[in-house]
This record gives sequence, structure tokens and C-alpha cells, in this order.
Amino acid sequence: MLPLTDTSTDVLADVLAFTSDRTEDRVTVIASTFTDVTVHGLRFSPDIDACLLPPSTALPGGAVEELAAYHVDAEWFPMTEASLAAAVLRTRLLALGYPLSQVVQAMASRFSPAFSLLPASDDAVETLVVVERDGQEEAWPARRFRAADPQRVTRVVRTGIEGATAAPGVLRALRQADAIIVRADEYAALDTVPVLELPGVLDALTGTRATVLLSGGDSLPSELRSRLGATEITGAVAEALAGVEPAAPAGTTVWDRA
Repeated sequence: MLPLTDTSTDVLADVLAFTSDRTEDRVTVIASTFTDVTVHGLRFSPDIDACLLPPSTALPGGAVEELAAYHVDAEWFPMTEASLAAAVLRTRLLALGYPLSQVVQAMASRFSPAFSLLPASDDAVETLVVVERDGQEEAWPARRFRAADPQRVTRVVRTGIEGATAAPGVLRALRQADAIIVRADEYAALDTVPVLELPGVLDALTGTRATVLLSGGDSLPSELRSRLGATEITGAVAEALAGVEPAAPAGTTVWDRA
């Protein structure tokens, strides 16, 4: 499944429910990293956290409330003690030189999720949404844009996207899967589109032997949706997965002939 975001955990829940009694099935989740954000000097990965951290709220009188009481730096960004602790550890490990994919694996080992978790990319990309307010343009982090009332958007800027590549294991997972769910929603321009535009991702999706399913395809640009050529999920996720046949034997795709 890709990209997993904090607004698509319902799809992941459906997938896990479908595979719960199918012991031979293995689920790999590729989480978006394109709306990651730095707040209070700490690196937050909300979509990765949505895969790992149990739902919670900020504790009364806890560290999150204490930070909010200073009224500085990104009051629009919601956090909990759990996500704050995760950001502290993530920031430390990244500063020590570990790539995000290794950081994710280290942090996932605490929670032992029922799936393999990969970040979309190890490369830090800052997504800024340029909005027009009172005749002036302001560049907002994607997370601020999502939290605010609707604004007039003039463009989306992604710093660092030029050199970004898929994280280790992402392309291999796409090529070796039996079924792939591509998820898009109203924020597709902020997460799904840049994931699909990472070098090799779209080629892997169109060259894979897997059945590619698309959820929320209307949110994707028509040209990208056409190139993807996926089967739209029109009903329940379980129904779509139940109709998937095992992938074709090796030797039948461009990857096997490469």
C-alpha cells in the first residue's frame, strides 16, 4: 500500500482485517514523507507515526501543553507526548547520520506492527503550499495548510524534491507484490503525487506483475491516473483484494527480462 498517510489509516485497517487469517500474506506499507515538518527544532513524521503510535491526546499539564503555553512556533501543529517523544528520538538519530529508513525500522521494533513499514524516501523534502492572503503570498508548510481554513492556493513548492529517490526496499516491494493499493485523497497533490513521481516508482507500478488497485483516483491528475492504469476500487477494500489472483510467474515482466 502506498502512500500511507494519517488520513488513510482506515484503508490499512481494512487490509489488515482482510489478511488477518491469511498467514501466507505479507503486508508492506510505504508511508508518505512529503508532509514531514520541523517544529520546535524537531523532525515530525506524522504519516509514519500514524502507522506506529497508538491514538492518544496531549496530557493535561504535560510537555505538549507546556510548549503550547509559550505561544511560539507552529501552534497549528497538533502533537501528543508520544509523537513528541518520537520526534526527539527521530531528530537525534537523523543528526547522527542514520537514514530515515533505518530510523523507521529501529522505532518500529518497539511496536512490532503486523506489516513491514518503509518511508517513501530517505531524502528530506519540505512541501510548502503558497497561499494568497490579503493580496500577499505566504508559503505555508503542508501541515499548516491542512490545519487551516480553506485558502486560495497559487502553487505548491517542494524543496529538495529534485534529488529525492525512493527509500531502500520501496521499488523491490512494488515489483514483488501480488497486489498494490495506491491511495489518493483530497491532499493527493501533497503526498500521493510526489510519491508516484519519485524516480522509478511509476515504472515499477506499470511494470510490476502485481494487480494495481486505486482508491480515490478522482483526486489524481488525469494524466497520472491514465499512466498508472490501475483498477479503481469501487466497493469494499476486502472485495477488491478477494478478486486478486496470485502474481504471474517470474519471467513475464520487464523486470525479469532486465
